[in-house]
Amino acid sequence: MNNELVFNQDGKVLTSSLLVAKTFGKEHARVMRDIRELSCSEGFRLGNFADTSYLDMQGKRQPMYNLTRDGFTLLVMGYTGKKAMSFKEAYISAFNQMESELSKPRQMSQLEILVQSAQALLEQNKRLEKVEQRLNQMEREREENGRLLLEARLSDNIVPEMSLRDQIRQLVNRYTSATNIDQRDVWHKIYDELYYKFYISIRSYKKHNSRQTNLDIAEEHKLLQPMYDIISNMVRNINQ
Repeated sequence: MNNELVFNQDGKVLTSSLLVAKTFGKEHARVMRDIRELSCSEGFRLGNFADTSYLDMQGKRQPMYNLTRDGFTLLVMGYTGKKAMSFKEAYISAFNQMESELSKPRQMSQLEILVQSAQALLEQNKRLEKVEQRLNQMEREREENGRLLLEARLSDNIVPEMSLRDQIRQLVNRYTSATNIDQRDVWHKIYDELYYKFYISIRSYKKHNSRQTNLDIAEEHKLLQPMYDIISNMVRNINQ
């Protein structure tokens, strides 16, 4: 018997129920049943019998177990006869030999070290080339986008600056969004502070018509700057 009857998987020496069935001349279904009917503890079963599968001749996936040396030993204890005994000894010998080989530290030759170093450098150069190609592509795209931007047709009209009134409205909107306070309450707070800090009452001014707003009145009587100072201070206090 040779080491083909045991194999290494993730650093573990194993055999399989399929190999056991083939070697001991048993039906694989019988070996699977023998494993399932073993009167071992659940901890031993989980540690030594791994439920897995293989592909049969028709390409169909079939169930099997992977066995550790301890799992194999416990299973075949019940197999009798001279032939069974010789196979048991050969299996145990194969397990021992493979585990011994795996435990030996193997020193790499100078040639292997040079080959691995060369492969690592090659992979690094490939990665650097890809990064460089990507950077070059991004630079070309940036230059092309800049050229297209300069070629775009632009308006000759001068964009007017934002009025003080619109700046106040913009700050109120942002303050409302940041604090989740109703916008009407924010305006009331501004007018209250205008009264208590600047002694100016918007309500004391008469409206010319029903559509005229308090902001219209403030603009008419040049009260926008103190209102702008008030809302600016309110925004500033949020960030402190």
